[in-house]
Amino acid sequence: MKKSILIFLAVISGGLLMAQKPSKVIKEPVKCGVPVANYLTKGIDTSASRGVADNYYLWDNQATIIVKFMPGGSQRMRDLVKQYAKEWEQYANIKFSFVPDNTAATNIRVKLGNGLGHNSPVGTQCNLFPQTEQTLNLDTADFIDYTYYAVEAKKGGTDFSKMTDDEFNSWLASVLLKPNLKLNDKTMRGTTMHEFGHALGLLHEQSFPGGIKWKKTDDVYAYYLKTQKWDKEKVDAQVFEVSDVFYTNGTSYDPKSIMQYPVEAWQTIDGFTVPRNDELSSGDKMLIAALYPKDKAVSDKEVPKLDVSNITAVNAYNNPTKKGISIYPVFEVRSNSKVCPVYFVARLFDENGYYIPDTNDKYNWGGYVATYVKGTMTPNSKAIFNKDAKKNLELFLPYSEIPDLKGKKVSIEFTIVLDDIQNGLLKKVMYYTSSAQLSIPKAK
Repeated sequence: MKKSILIFLAVISGGLLMAQKPSKVIKEPVKCGVPVANYLTKGIDTSASRGVADNYYLWDNQATIIVKFMPGGSQRMRDLVKQYAKEWEQYANIKFSFVPDNTAATNIRVKLGNGLGHNSPVGTQCNLFPQTEQTLNLDTADFIDYTYYAVEAKKGGTDFSKMTDDEFNSWLASVLLKPNLKLNDKTMRGTTMHEFGHALGLLHEQSFPGGIKWKKTDDVYAYYLKTQKWDKEKVDAQVFEVSDVFYTNGTSYDPKSIMQYPVEAWQTIDGFTVPRNDELSSGDKMLIAALYPKDKAVSDKEVPKLDVSNITAVNAYNNPTKKGISIYPVFEVRSNSKVCPVYFVARLFDENGYYIPDTNDKYNWGGYVATYVKGTMTPNSKAIFNKDAKKNLELFLPYSEIPDLKGKKVSIEFTIVLDDIQNGLLKKVMYYTSSAQLSIPKAK
């Protein structure tokens, strides 16, 4: 089993449908791609309709979320992004505070540029990215009003019906070089609000259990490969993956959600179709208001959560005295208003990126060589581990539990896992990182 080094990294979508000619309809691209397949998710009861959100990555209610732009993007586009993002504030008890580009510490970092795709981590997963990296990408090539430029080109004698795909793509590229580009404000607004919806903790609406009866056929996979450059595995995760049914509570699917992909009739078993949505639906407004209520300090939808910060190292050492590997992760963790059962897990993987299979019940996590410590964070508590030479959390793995790796080096995957027993959502990964490589002494 290949280990995923960056499980929180959002998947980049394919951007503009470059093969479509203006003689036909220039279809809007799918808004984005965000990985949901590996997460246990929870739907939130609104009333008449609902959406899907991952409550374990929601921001604190009443939070001020610090946002800045990475280099790039015109001032006009930046102003529009600010305007559209802040529409969520009308319904959610949060605030997006846009700060200067040189601000050192921020939660969300927006990158505007051509070819980026549209994507964002879910909620507080943004905090797991280095401050030097963007967390939310917006592909500015998708925000151009190509229909306007196609009409102008036709007036000048351009015959799109006779263009090859390469010629058409060259024309599209030439449009991007024009000064003072005319924008499709509706598309830009819908896409921006969709991505900031993810940044607030919302998932894709098509993941609602039973919401869409997809045709999982070759032609549907081929469509997403052509238009989004997504392989079969990515289509399964981005389009077909269904959220956990535990928290549906009899509520209904919301096809008008801004978090819903467009769906064409030929893609579904029953001919069901959904047009592109660029407005917040009533379900979106009710959902975000339930997650971030304006009339109370803590949402009724609050679940146990852990905020991990100041992760500076995962120090792993050969310990000849104890005959094993001593692992000391350096980090801080804070609980919310709930009791938080937590596992601190250290799992081995080899220099080729593979976990090491194991059948030992004691030093095993998910069928692979590992060690872990289980604990409980009391409500509204904070703990600091292994800081300033103080060693108050050791994860120890005996050499006797590690098979012969034939000289290969190993690294340590450190994971913080929440076990929400009360809600039945177990082994929820809250943080992930890895150590430097380490050589294991040969057994004597």
